[in-house]
Parts: sequence; C-alpha cells; structure tokens
Amino acid sequence: MRGDLRKEKDGLMTTAVPRYLSAGLSDQGYVRPNNEDRVYCDDVRGFFLVVDGMGGHEAGEQAAQIAVERIRLRLERQTDTVEQRLREAITLANNAICETAQENPDWKGMACVLTAAVVEDGQVIVGHVGDSRLYRVKRNLIEKMTHDHSPVGEREDSGQLSEAEAMQHPRRNEVYRDVGSEERTPDAQDFIEILRMPFEPDSALLLCSDGLSDAVPAQDILKIIEENAGDRWATVRALIAAANEVGKDNVSAVLVEGERFASSFDRRPVRRTDVSGVEKTDRAPVASADRPRPDQPRKFLYFVSGALLGCLVGAAFVFAAQRFWGLAFLPKPDAPVSSTPAAKILAVSPTGSIDDALAKAQPGDTISVAPGTYSEKVRLKSGVAVTAQRVHEAIIRGSIIADGIQDARLEGFSIREGDAGVRITDSDVVLSRDDIGEIRGTGLTFSGNSRGAVVACEIHNNAGAGILVEGGAAPAIENNVIRDNGTQAGALMPGLFVKSVLNPVIAANIFSGNGAEPIWLSAADEGLVEHNYFLRAGNADRAPKIRIISDEQSGQEGRP
Repeated sequence: MRGDLRKEKDGLMTTAVPRYLSAGLSDQGYVRPNNEDRVYCDDVRGFFLVVDGMGGHEAGEQAAQIAVERIRLRLERQTDTVEQRLREAITLANNAICETAQENPDWKGMACVLTAAVVEDGQVIVGHVGDSRLYRVKRNLIEKMTHDHSPVGEREDSGQLSEAEAMQHPRRNEVYRDVGSEERTPDAQDFIEILRMPFEPDSALLLCSDGLSDAVPAQDILKIIEENAGDRWATVRALIAAANEVGKDNVSAVLVEGERFASSFDRRPVRRTDVSGVEKTDRAPVASADRPRPDQPRKFLYFVSGALLGCLVGAAFVFAAQRFWGLAFLPKPDAPVSSTPAAKILAVSPTGSIDDALAKAQPGDTISVAPGTYSEKVRLKSGVAVTAQRVHEAIIRGSIIADGIQDARLEGFSIREGDAGVRITDSDVVLSRDDIGEIRGTGLTFSGNSRGAVVACEIHNNAGAGILVEGGAAPAIENNVIRDNGTQAGALMPGLFVKSVLNPVIAANIFSGNGAEPIWLSAADEGLVEHNYFLRAGNADRAPKIRIISDEQSGQEGRP
C-alpha cells in the first residue's frame, strides 16, 4: 500500500489531515516537440518535486519519469531523517537512470536535474541537483533559496552576472551536476545540495524548472504570485503562460501556499469558471501532433506528473481544479472598469453572530470568525467567504446551509451536532480545512445542480454517510480524511455515497473505519480504488472498497 498515513496526537492514533495545499503543472511549450519535465505533489505527506529531463526526446522523458517513481517510493517510506530520505531517494533515482541508460543504447547520456522539498513541522528540507529552483515567497519578497549548479548560475549567485545577463547568456543551459550520468552514493561530494529553512504560514514555496526561471525575471514571478495569492491553480497557469510568451523550453511550476499566505494580502481566494484547457497526466503525454503551434490559437495543454498523485489527481481532477479555482475575470483593454465597493473583512467574536454578519456582507467580503463556540444555523451567501481565524478553533453547533448561491467559501471550522451538518443545494461552494463531525445525519450533502469542492477537510463520526452527492451535483472531492461515519448497528453507511447522475471528481482522499464500504456508487468506477487511500487500523484495507447501489436500493439506505 502507500504507507501509514496516521500520526500520534495526545497518545492516540489519528488520521493525518493534509496541511499544505499545492498546485503543480507542466507544459510542453510552443517550440519543443515533447515535454521532458515532470512535477509531483503529495499534500498528505508534504513533499513536492520538479524534475527536468535531459538527453533528447525519449531519453529525457524516461529519466524524469524514473526520477519521479524512485523518489516517490523512497519518500513514502517515512524512515530515518528527512535529509537521509532525500539523499537516498535522489541517489536511488540517479543509479536507476544510469542503469537504464546502460541497458538501452538509444538512451545513452540521459539524466535530469531536480528540486525536491519536504515540508515538516514548519520546516522545509530541500534536496537539489542542477538548475531547477526553489523560491521562497512572502509579501513583497521573493528569495532564490537553491543554487544553480551551472557555470552561469554560479556566476549569477556570486554577483558576477546580473539576473538579466544570466538569463541571456549562451551557456545558461549547461550544468555541472545532474542525476543519472554516473553512479553515485548518497553522501558523494558535489552531488546533492541539502537545504533547511523555516516555512512560515504567511509564505509560499515555488519549485520550478529553468523553463520558467530563464524566461521570467524573479520580480515578475513575484508579481504574478502576489496578483493570484490564494488561488494556486491560477498562479501556476499564469506563470506558465508568462514563460511561454518568451521562452522556448518546457516549463514546470509547483506552488505550495502556507495557510495564511492569502490572508497576508487581505484577500480571499478568487475563482471563476475556466475551461480553456485540457489537463493530462504524465501517463498520457501530449503528442506533438496534438500540441498547438505558435501560429494556432494558444490553448494550454498541461499534465500533472508523478505515478501516484499524478494518477490520483489525474485529468479529471485538474480539469475540475481549473473550473473551480481559476483566475478572476479580467476586463478587456478597451472595456470600462466597473466601480465596485472595496471588499471588507467583517470580524465576528463569540458574543456575535456569523449569520448576522452574513446578512450585512456584500459579494467580495470576508467574514473572519474568532475562536469560540457559535450555536446557530449559518446560511452562506453568494460571493462571501467565511473563514476561521484559527483552524478548527471556531466551532459551529448547528447546520450550514447553501441554497442557490454562487462563489462562496467556508474554511477552517469545526462543525458539530445538528441533524443536517452541511447542506449545499444548487450552489457553488468550496469547503476547505473544515472538520465536520458528530452530526446526527449525513455530514455533508451536495444536491441539485451543485458544484464547488471539498478539499483538506476531515469528515468523521457522523451517524449517516460522511458525504452524500445526489441529483446533478458534481463537486471536486480531494485530499480529505473520511473516517468512522455510518457505524450505527443496523444502519451502516459508507464514507462517501454518490447518487448523482454526473461523476464528481474523487481523488487523494483517505477512507478509514466507515460502517459500510468506503464508497457507494450507482455505477461502477474501479479507478477510484487507485485514486484514493484506504486504511484499516493504520494499515492497508484489504476489504472491498466500493459497492454498486441500484436506484431501488438507494431508497433503502442504511440496510447492509
């Protein structure tokens, strides 16, 4: 299986909730006939990777893919220190690439450069080889943390060349460290650069290939990140678009935002519908014949790399991420800019009412809720974000209702008791980092023509199903922990019950200890088994994962 995804807390074993949310995309560019880059993100374990393959068409792709596979497998085994794991992971990748090249003469000389980051306990530990990069970003500040292992990069780091001079230097693509050209050991000198640095909640990490850093100056990268703070998918798309405007290389970017990065800009995430591109996993690389050339309309054809989460996230999830977490609409150059009231932050204390604040809020406003207990029914409002000042320390004892609204957000709350939990009907709502538990019925329901997303939430110990999706609803359900729901004798229920006529995106969730099978569906989709994690007492769950429920059985929920 994929390893033990539980952690020790107050003497008890609890399922690990994804703490960091990332977005990672890779693009072929408009000149190269293929993409030798790969990206990989694991929000549950907190490790992130950018790989840039070298050695020509097929060889570079092979080297990058081998690196992703070997590094992923070693980092998933959480033994030894993080530094030891990174050294071993990169060395395993190096020697596997070298061995593969020796066995296949056509791939002779293949190698790659890479940057891997592991986030743990407020620290970032980085393993780096070559000229890919890791930047640390805060408001008004971008810092290049890694060193370019190249003649030109070394001169830039020492101040002999300016950034602009280095970006235009004819030798900028040469490197003197790589992964795969010869066999190495984990502690070999002049091989792996290890860095350790703090990762503050109001900061972000950007890992990228030189396709971005050779094309877009650091201050322009910072500007793009700041303009899209809180919308990581929009950010990586904008970075890749900027690189493609001037660059000739493959370009890849992974952005990891700290939990208070967006709020440091006094804004909430901005979303819009965006179906301008098709996303592909690295298991289905974009063929050159399918790639738009410079004289064709520019469409983005990305793929999310990596064997496990590349599959977990997959084409369907990333398409949904585009749909729900895109850029704000921008006016055309000749269009008048509308004058709208400035967005406000409305603070609510335990002596106040969240629902009263919602009644006063206007689209674009954020309601910031202080720690405490709020015994009330909360009705979400279009265009308004409701966020907890400290994650899970604002407790709502009552139901959350969204009916016929758009572009709303609920983030960071503990939702307890009540009969209904969270009910979303004909609405577009994103739930993020919420804890929904001890509801007397279903924890979270999407019905009607609802869209939106559930990300990095914990849905647990509810009497009914953890999540119910019915009608024509199709939310993205990603990176959640869904455990111990529907366990009442005689009324066993699944963690997730999908009765919708559409297919919601279900990826990278952890299912554990639910009363019935983890997932009930109205139509078979065995791919969900590969796209999610299933645990029993901290180990791989060998029991059946999915039950197919007919329309007739759907009316008899709870009968085993």
